[in-house]
Amino acid sequence: MCIAAVAGAGVARAQQRLRIAFANFNDEASFGTLVLRGMREAAKKRPDLDVTFYDNKADVTRAVENARLVVTTKPGAFIEYSSVSAAANPQIARIVKGAGLPTVSVQSRVPDTPLFAVDNELAGYSGGKAVATAAKKRWPGTPAVFLISLPEGGPVFLDRAKAARTGILEIFPDAAISEESSKDDPKIASAITTSFLTRNPGRKVIIFSHVDGMGIAALTAARNSGREADVLISSTGGEAVVFPEIRKPNSAYVGTFSFFPDEWGADLLALATKLAHGESIPDTTRPARQLFVDAANINQYYARP
Repeated sequence: MCIAAVAGAGVARAQQRLRIAFANFNDEASFGTLVLRGMREAAKKRPDLDVTFYDNKADVTRAVENARLVVTTKPGAFIEYSSVSAAANPQIARIVKGAGLPTVSVQSRVPDTPLFAVDNELAGYSGGKAVATAAKKRWPGTPAVFLISLPEGGPVFLDRAKAARTGILEIFPDAAISEESSKDDPKIASAITTSFLTRNPGRKVIIFSHVDGMGIAALTAARNSGREADVLISSTGGEAVVFPEIRKPNSAYVGTFSFFPDEWGADLLALATKLAHGESIPDTTRPARQLFVDAANINQYYARP
């Protein structure tokens, strides 16, 4: 009888756990992997929550299908992260609104929902100014400037690129800035970098990349072209792939504006919990930590492997 009572109490506690659904933009993308890891770790520290995970796979149809599936499970709240926001988010908004499901958006706003997002203007400005400042110290004259961007990615990347221009022009007011899209493909990022270097023989070049992976592709292109000594690069994200490059003495890789995505989980679950309980949250919430990481401070935030 005592055993049955204990078992019954355990079932009751399980039934009382608040259910939260989380849809990641892409579990297989390097940045998405960091976000997912942080969410899983945060969920383990919240025994009061039952978190269910979905993968949008950076696909419009999948993101919308996941939203439809989520509302059928009737969770207390939904955390929606979509990288195909322009096409998917209006549809997702209709789905969650029709179901009366409290939803918090990540990075790109689902219409009429609160947003958790990095400061893209700060990221672009910091990265642009940092790489330009490094160039000013290292080389005489005004370098050629190349922005690797993703305008088709919407406001997130448009804001970063625009702010990067501002940061660069503060240091080099007369700089001519060229910009091309990576199409979110490292092969394309490498190809357009090679082409830019070819069009600028003998010149020093600064490169700002919208994400770390494309920055590494640009660095590889510079190496393959025998031009590593002629370039300086900065990017955004804070992914481990850039850390060894940043740590190298006199590196071509100046730094990355880190969003610390593996730390987002606790904040996102706290926001979702408040929504589920009918509490108000800010219209826009920023990550607790986001800053430019370079050779001077990298060991303060990221331990050597």
